[in-house]
Amino acid sequence: MQSWGVSSRFGIRETLTEPSKSGVIGILCAALGWDRATPTHLIAGKNRTLADLSALRFGVRVVQEGVVRRDYHTAQNVLRAKAKLRPGKPVSDSDLQETVLSERYYLADAYFLVGLESDDETLLRALDEALNQPHWPLRLGRKAFLPSLPLRYATVAASDQPAQVSVVNQPLAQALLTTQDTAWLNLSQRARKFWGPQGDNSTPIMPALRYVVDAGEASSTIDGLTLTPVRQVQRADVPLSFEPRRFAPRDVLIYTINHSHVPV
Repeated sequence: MQSWGVSSRFGIRETLTEPSKSGVIGILCAALGWDRATPTHLIAGKNRTLADLSALRFGVRVVQEGVVRRDYHTAQNVLRAKAKLRPGKPVSDSDLQETVLSERYYLADAYFLVGLESDDETLLRALDEALNQPHWPLRLGRKAFLPSLPLRYATVAASDQPAQVSVVNQPLAQALLTTQDTAWLNLSQRARKFWGPQGDNSTPIMPALRYVVDAGEASSTIDGLTLTPVRQVQRADVPLSFEPRRFAPRDVLIYTINHSHVPV
């Protein structure tokens, strides 16, 4: 289960169909042990600000589309937004709402590869190490949503080859669209439902995948595959501050690519 809300208001708590930039940066901050109320954090020997993470070019490859689920949620004795709290004094009944109703949307059974691009390799390696040994538990958008696999990408080492690591000297699109995710392939129960007749020569039956990336200069051709965006949208998920919560918009390009052109 995952939830990546960027425009939730009042009783409707929606989710994107892929990870948001603010959600992924929040995961990185948890891995680093960065308190949300602290404006800077020491990373790789330098005091970094949230702007340093927000400036990273961000892309998502949708390996398996999730199923959107809805939860009809009720809560009682919820503080009003304008409640007046007094230290050592009980909360007044007028500051409480008897029952609050909300609809909360989630993603189930989705699988993504997420990439961050920067010329600062030291920063990328520090973030990679934090994901490998996170300071705080990592969650997929909500506290109840634990990841079923380690969030750091790394393939299983073969007998004659070293394991691939998460920091590579490649452009973002090339890294995300040409990699083969061994962890995904090893999930036989998931992978099997995409395959046709059994046998070594079976052809994967998969829908077209989506590639979602920050708008800006990028290579239009990856290993002979021409990338043409199907649409451009704007999302308010660039974190300026987590305490208080403030976000800036970003332009996003969405591509649709057939699975036959990229490895699983």
